[in-house]
Amino acid sequence: MDRLFAFIEDICEEYGIDESHGLAHAKDCMMFAETIMDAECDTMERIMIRYAAALHDCVDKKYTPVEEASLKVRNFLLSESWSPDMADALLRIINTMSYSYLQTKRVDDLNIFPDHGPWQRAYHTVRQADLLCSYRVERCYQYQKHIVPDISEDECWKRVEALFQIRMFRYVSNRWITSPAAQALVPELIHDACRILKQRTFHTV
Repeated sequence: MDRLFAFIEDICEEYGIDESHGLAHAKDCMMFAETIMDAECDTMERIMIRYAAALHDCVDKKYTPVEEASLKVRNFLLSESWSPDMADALLRIINTMSYSYLQTKRVDDLNIFPDHGPWQRAYHTVRQADLLCSYRVERCYQYQKHIVPDISEDECWKRVEALFQIRMFRYVSNRWITSPAAQALVPELIHDACRILKQRTFHTV
């Protein structure tokens, strides 16, 4: 994993990807993916899930030119002895899993997710792992500071609170998080988020 993490750090430095979407988030997403991964996943699925969870923000239109960054990720995977087909499958996963991408496709509740064939289970595992990371209040706070550097503390917290109310706290009811394993983690994540939002501090009070 050292080469994977070094590659992510290089991408973050090259494109100015801030801490909210950087290496710590990649590792957190990997952790959630491991936790909610189906026990029946075979070895290749597990590899796909781990790498897609780690690399998903290396191709993000908020930070990177998508085609250019996709090529860098593909070349990295090929250098790690991935087959071209598997590398392309990973890129399809990470380019179609973000909340913002799927929100634009949500005409109804039945046909919002693309068909990834044999990688469908991996896709949903990584997608939901990333959503679970969204409950980390500090990430949301960091990103608001990144996009509006001169924002006041009060306004930053108000933006974070609003996002949690209209988005994160509705992931289950709006059927973005659907797997039992992922749903089982949500109550504790919401509890922690509510405490931080109320106290407006990331330190235990």
